[in-house]
Amino acid sequence: MDNPVSWDYLTTTPGPNEVFGPFAIGFLALFGTTFLISLVLYSGGGKRLIPDPILRRMARKWSSIALAVTGVGLFFFLIRILQINPFNFQMRIWLWLSLLAFGLMAAYFAFDYIQNYSTLKEQYETRRRQQQYLRPAASSAAAKQGAPLVSGARPVRRKRR
Repeated sequence: MDNPVSWDYLTTTPGPNEVFGPFAIGFLALFGTTFLISLVLYSGGGKRLIPDPILRRMARKWSSIALAVTGVGLFFFLIRILQINPFNFQMRIWLWLSLLAFGLMAAYFAFDYIQNYSTLKEQYETRRRQQQYLRPAASSAAAKQGAPLVSGARPVRRKRR
């Protein structure tokens, strides 16, 4: 194996027997699993996986970014598997740049979690507490006026001719 950071190595296209090397298999495993997990989280599967509503919203936002980054990386890997070379997309440098983008994405997720989670959680708890206090006040006022606490079905309004 040549030096993986030399410019000549990065800008050459891999041969047919070099498509599935150790780096390529690791790349495919990392990007494929991240793509599938992001797809599940973005499509609403996070409701069962993540019970915290704040973290679930953050994960949905992050999953849209992860879908884009991993989708581009998988596109470059697909070009490599098919052994076609449109616009030199089969060069090894594209996989390394995709891996760099993945690292920057992970760093952004960590930074976003550290910076925003506590304030978002506090805002959520404040809003939830306010709604909790508003509901009993409205129902106790209705109870003082003699209205039933549990209302039945709404009456059906009929059309007039």
